[in-house]
Amino acid sequence: MGEAYPTVALLAFALVSTVAVELPLAFAFFGVRGWRALAVVALSQVATNPAVELLCISVHWRASLSLSDPAWPILLAAELVATGVEALLYRTASVTSHPWLMSCTLNLASFAVGLLLA
Repeated sequence: MGEAYPTVALLAFALVSTVAVELPLAFAFFGVRGWRALAVVALSQVATNPAVELLCISVHWRASLSLSDPAWPILLAAELVATGVEALLYRTASVTSHPWLMSCTLNLASFAVGLLLA
């Protein structure tokens, strides 16, 4: 049972870090304005980030920059699915006129920051 607490802390840190990276970028570069639009961006992370992080934990991925790490294809697939889900949420909620570009940009940025923090 003691192992659950570090996992919860890791998930919380990953989510907070992701939102902290992605919200300002959505605001600054994609013109996302208003509490509703910003809430959609933040809640999109709540919908996708924990699943990606849990998958990373389950395959024991350790933010290795080595492409020989067998977890890379799994992580890449998870990130692509999350990017697609978020883009669809942005499009459905009319958050930006470029939902796919915004989703790709935000996910790339938060992924890069995640690698630096790992």
